[in-house]
Amino acid sequence: MNESTFYSEDPEYVKYKDNTRLNHIPGDYGKPLIGYTFSYVQRPFDLMDDLRGKYGDVFRTSMTFQKFVVALGPEYIKQLTLDSDKVFSSRMGYHAPLKHFFEGGLLMRDFAAHKFHRRIMQAAFKTDAMRNYVDTMHPVIDSQLDSWSKDDDFHFYPNVKELLLDVGAKVFLGLDLAGGETQRLNEAFLAMGEGSLAVIRKDWPGLGLAYRKGMNGRRYLDKFFLDLVPKRRTGDSANASDMATFFANETTEGGELFPIDVVSKHLIFLLLAAHDTTTAALTMACCYLADNPQWQGRLREEARAVVGGNSGNIAYDDLANMPDTGNVFKEVERLHPSVPAFMRRTVRDTEIGGFMVPAHTPVQVSPLYTQRMEEWWKDPHSFDPDRFVREEHKQHPFLWAPFGGGAHKCIGLHFADMLFKCVMSSLLLRYEISFADGDGFPDAIQHFPFPKPQNQLPLKLTKL
Repeated sequence: MNESTFYSEDPEYVKYKDNTRLNHIPGDYGKPLIGYTFSYVQRPFDLMDDLRGKYGDVFRTSMTFQKFVVALGPEYIKQLTLDSDKVFSSRMGYHAPLKHFFEGGLLMRDFAAHKFHRRIMQAAFKTDAMRNYVDTMHPVIDSQLDSWSKDDDFHFYPNVKELLLDVGAKVFLGLDLAGGETQRLNEAFLAMGEGSLAVIRKDWPGLGLAYRKGMNGRRYLDKFFLDLVPKRRTGDSANASDMATFFANETTEGGELFPIDVVSKHLIFLLLAAHDTTTAALTMACCYLADNPQWQGRLREEARAVVGGNSGNIAYDDLANMPDTGNVFKEVERLHPSVPAFMRRTVRDTEIGGFMVPAHTPVQVSPLYTQRMEEWWKDPHSFDPDRFVREEHKQHPFLWAPFGGGAHKCIGLHFADMLFKCVMSSLLLRYEISFADGDGFPDAIQHFPFPKPQNQLPLKLTKL
């Protein structure tokens, strides 16, 4: 296949509308037009559990203004993500909510085209590159964490989000962003996230619509990254260690640089995925650590053992020596996966759970539900990182799958683990964290587009 095919030609299956002929599959569509959309956004596990109780592991329903086949359990995550028969399109699965916001990103590529584009990113996640990222991110982390104690009304979520965007700018882009520029990037990413959930999906000016704001955020990011990529192709790129430089100078098998707009689109998606997903993981982890002081103490002692005292930074080679911190990360991703559901659309007729599913049918599997199934997990709704010592997750290879599997398995999985450990260890070596006066574990958790407490997690930071 000619390389230009991966840039200019769409496969035939993208031209078809969603199939909605699903009455042969048990289930129901909820309320007219909206289906179960609002129940799903507010309480996704409870809704899935109710529908599973009525209809079984595989059922049809309507959520987020789209008719789906839902398949619950680890075996269906395996079927959809491994996709040995190449029947499930990621591009068309996410087409409805994300087509205008992440078009061209790795998530929106399928099969041979996905494999072709994934090679742009490979060099950026090799061991030598990752080792450099650890050294690069620590000064940014140290500077911001030191300033947190000066805030008398401290809310963890917005502060860690700004921190990780600054880390991302340094590691991914090679930039030291001023506060205003960080804020503009942050606002653009937030607008796209809110736009992806918009009910009225029109890019109309003047009405203040969330979708319009999201598209304006995407336009800002397009300009920012289209200006950046050419700069990363000049000068002494051989000694540069930021991801943008790796991406910008990666070549096809024919020795050609990838087009600027292609590299730009991948950077937009990767920067969002890296900083927002780890922001969510750190925020939810701090909810549980403030609620479980004994676990906070275990992580602090582990960090002290690694750095050799009460201060210092972990090195890349220390990461493997932090099992407790790693298990907290895994447990938080089990309870509150950064990607609650994986979506695909069939490219031809297939079978799921004994039901024939026609071509062009949206299909959803749920790590959020699977990772709390009572038949697999002990006390599934409780925070217990030691379940990974007991190896509960090894009962099935896709029982714990917050990062997916197969060709689309998250390329940044190990980067996320590294970033989580670096920030968490630096935080706990500086502070004891507790809920702000009068607050306890947050009552309301927002699940989409990424999990976080609706109160932004007010915390009290006590210097050690």
